[in-house]
Amino acid sequence: MSSAASVVPGRARPAHRRRPPVDHRFLGLDTRVFPHALVILAVWLLWVVVVPAIDSAVSSEDPVVAGERLQVTDSLSFVAVPGWNVDSGFRVGQRGASDSVPRVALTRGNVTFSVDADAFAGTASELLTQIDAVGAATGGNSVLAMSSPPQPVTTDGGLSGVQVRFDTPSAAGSVTTFVAGGTGVRVQVVGPPDQIADRGPEIEAMIAAIGATEEGGQ
Repeated sequence: MSSAASVVPGRARPAHRRRPPVDHRFLGLDTRVFPHALVILAVWLLWVVVVPAIDSAVSSEDPVVAGERLQVTDSLSFVAVPGWNVDSGFRVGQRGASDSVPRVALTRGNVTFSVDADAFAGTASELLTQIDAVGAATGGNSVLAMSSPPQPVTTDGGLSGVQVRFDTPSAAGSVTTFVAGGTGVRVQVVGPPDQIADRGPEIEAMIAAIGATEEGGQ
């Protein structure tokens, strides 16, 4: 019997890894693969970090300019204050693929000003009560329970509604409702108390500007 190790038929001998030459070795690694690894890392950073950051910055910046009106319904709109950013919604004259008018959402700092509309048969006070009841039933807080008594509001265009304001240590704002021609409109404003106070005149101006969209988008 031979003293040499026998080879089992059908089984390949284990391959011996060749160490890279000394001049191509750093901390035991083959430096010749570094350029390829760097290219892969650069591509990964481009798609995972750089592209999303650019996309977020570009898609989130849509500031209002002077005189622009945001569309609430086919017949209602309001003049937005310059500098507020349009997160959702259409300017008058712009329409998407759908015939429906989307919710308007404007932001400035940490303050959100949103306006949405839907069919409603009732008064502005009834709409406010219904909105509050739905919010409380779905796990939210009752705005009416922690707000000031409802106050009448009239826009510059003659649209009458009601408004409640709330102010807590963490958040402040208001909910305003209108009903016009069988359509209920809700305006909700929320943000940190200090920013709500700073933006108060701008918020009041946008609520007061809600009215009929005239010919030519004015």
